[in-house]
Amino acid sequence: MPALIRYVQDSPHFPDAADVVIIGAGISGSAAAWELTRKGLRVVIIEKGLVGAEQSSRNWGWCRQQNRDERELPLIIHALQRWQELNEETGEELGFRRSGLVYATRDPAEIAAWENWGKMARHYDVRSHILNAAGAKALTPGSTTDWLGGVHSPDDGYADPSQAAPGLVVATQRQGALVFQQCAVRGLDISAGKVSGVITERGLIKTSGVDLCRRGLDLPVLPPAWSRIAAGECDRHSLSYPSHRPGGDRAVLYRQFCLPPAVRWRLYRFCLRKRAAGTGLPGAEIQPAFLSDVPRTS
Repeated sequence: MPALIRYVQDSPHFPDAADVVIIGAGISGSAAAWELTRKGLRVVIIEKGLVGAEQSSRNWGWCRQQNRDERELPLIIHALQRWQELNEETGEELGFRRSGLVYATRDPAEIAAWENWGKMARHYDVRSHILNAAGAKALTPGSTTDWLGGVHSPDDGYADPSQAAPGLVVATQRQGALVFQQCAVRGLDISAGKVSGVITERGLIKTSGVDLCRRGLDLPVLPPAWSRIAAGECDRHSLSYPSHRPGGDRAVLYRQFCLPPAVRWRLYRFCLRKRAAGTGLPGAEIQPAFLSDVPRTS
């Protein structure tokens, strides 16, 4: 479904060269651009659509530790620390709030899994509290479901998808980065077995550094056809292709405000998120959980 996002103005002059070309201006590309620009590198961001207009504005904005694989915990702990710093660091409102995260369920197996996860997470000083039925009900106001229980992660939060990626890109532009939207990448220029440039619709950018941040390459689970295309593209340029481990969706609710009585959990699962104050955008948005990762063709 459409999402209202902040528009980012293109840079005025297309470059011949850069230290790093970032392909894709979603949240991954935008964050990479900010960190690389801070290190003094000449960064160019190429986006075939608009900044943050694909999955980065359609997702729920999770910034969570809860239920992460143990191998991911050190990274997400650091990521949450960085999110806490970025508003002041960039001078932009990225919509990040450490509002806590609640999972509610009627499945005893899920509660048992959350209990086991919490025991592991305590070794990393991550707070995770199991909820009984009354606690789950109290933290999901407006729900008509008789929850068996749940889990509450008070230090987790979210970054507003309509603000995060655009805000980071605007901040990188002030630091000297260049961004060009509605400009697709057609391929990589290879010299002596190494990347020497990026071929775009507007011309060649000479570079030895490429950060590929397209949605099709960072899905938790790639559809088989996409997986073959992505792997084939990497193989064609003798690039390594990351493996992906299976994952799954659960119904979640960010605890920020009382849900209106009209919201009900019945056949489908829903996520309701209040937008940050002062954005000039509507106050809340709601979407079925199953729409979060529906592929969209262009």
